[in-house]
Amino acid sequence: MWRLAVACTGILVVLSGCVPTTPTVILQPGSIDPATLNQGMVLTGTATVRVKPTLVKLKLGVHNTDPSPAASKAQTEATIRKVIAAVRDAGIGESDIQTTSFSLRQHQSTRYGTNEVIFGWRCETQLEIRVKQVDRASGVLQTAMNAGANLVTSVEYTVEELQKVRAQARDEACNVAKAKAEQYAKNFGVKLGAPVYISESAPRNWFFGANSLTQSVRQSPSEEPTDATPESTLSSGSVEVTLTVSVTYAMDQ
Repeated sequence: MWRLAVACTGILVVLSGCVPTTPTVILQPGSIDPATLNQGMVLTGTATVRVKPTLVKLKLGVHNTDPSPAASKAQTEATIRKVIAAVRDAGIGESDIQTTSFSLRQHQSTRYGTNEVIFGWRCETQLEIRVKQVDRASGVLQTAMNAGANLVTSVEYTVEELQKVRAQARDEACNVAKAKAEQYAKNFGVKLGAPVYISESAPRNWFFGANSLTQSVRQSPSEEPTDATPESTLSSGSVEVTLTVSVTYAMDQ
């Protein structure tokens, strides 16, 4: 009797954001000719599970430009300290506030022929603020902006520990594929054999290293925050986990 085993051949994982689309493949043991994998009943099942986000990552910062690099750096650091203090006063723990980048560079332009015109030095510091109470994210963002944050890179609504949700989507996708196979077998008068090939697609927006799923709201780094309150632009909504299973069934005589 055949048993299913996991074969992890030819899978390439790139840790640069979302997991690639290369499927996870489950095959019968032994050598199988790839040319035979489409011989049989080939079906797919797709399921979508919607869940509420459990964490919001606010990626924001402060930038200043000054003719003096020391002054630009000092102004930026002074403002970022105010932002951190304000956010901590709003109830965000120290471990949930992290500096993610710092840069100090000449702010320049070459628009005037070949002459390089230097306007000054731009210093930029960015933070990641983790808000575990999703409904408080808008208020925390407003607090940071009121304290001087003038750069909002992204607001990410995230679901952590998604293995259970992904397993639920997988079960539902398998049920869809099995129901299709049984219906076709009945309608065409054939007998289903065992699956000889099973593959699974990764959920959209799945981050392999963090085992998380994100949906983002982004603002261009060059845009200054407007007077609109975050409540008018941010919405937690839901995060979708969509998973597709492809199955090839043998057809017994």
